[in-house]
Amino acid sequence: MNLTFEQAVVFLPLLTALITFLLTSIFTLYKDKKKENYLSRIFFEYNEHELKYPFSASIYGDGKILFGENGRKLKYHAEKENGIIYSFLVIKNLTINNAINVKITHSFSGHKYNTQQKYIVTEEFFIPIWKYEDTLYLHETINNSNSHFSTNEKLIITYNTSSFEKFRYSYIRKKNGDYKERLKKRYLGLFWIPKIFYHKNAFFTFENVKNED
Repeated sequence: MNLTFEQAVVFLPLLTALITFLLTSIFTLYKDKKKENYLSRIFFEYNEHELKYPFSASIYGDGKILFGENGRKLKYHAEKENGIIYSFLVIKNLTINNAINVKITHSFSGHKYNTQQKYIVTEEFFIPIWKYEDTLYLHETINNSNSHFSTNEKLIITYNTSSFEKFRYSYIRKKNGDYKERLKKRYLGLFWIPKIFYHKNAFFTFENVKNED
């Protein structure tokens, strides 16, 4: 279509205004979505604790004790003996955001009673919604083992945020005893790309301190 000069004078400013409006709208939507994604992201804290089980309340926070096959056996023995000291991995959500469609894979190792052969326990847990205020307690003692202590081998938490981003937090123990710790995000439903490379270190424990009221 050929435009006359008079038509072009009218049409081109309208076209420029339309393109400017579309680009501004797209940029605003992108910026708002990015802000929403940032505000809905989740970060975790984990500690190891020795606790007498069964327990109905804990100073480490209200929440859920997760049971796999190994944990159910420990529960049976503890109830039979009226309480036994076990090791727990305690995981907290440090944000006010719920995690959706959560899958947790937890591996730890030790020695069965009267043996020196390394024994690895791997348990998987699925949670439709992990509410941010819930502390999770995962057994780390191996049933029928020489000690209630064990060695952390692997923790993988895969989850969606409320803005439907998919993340995977993990630590994996290497042969030298250090841990490779990562937070990855899934792109296009295909690729896991690291967002955070945590500093290399051996697994550590610490004690929280606070002023008395």
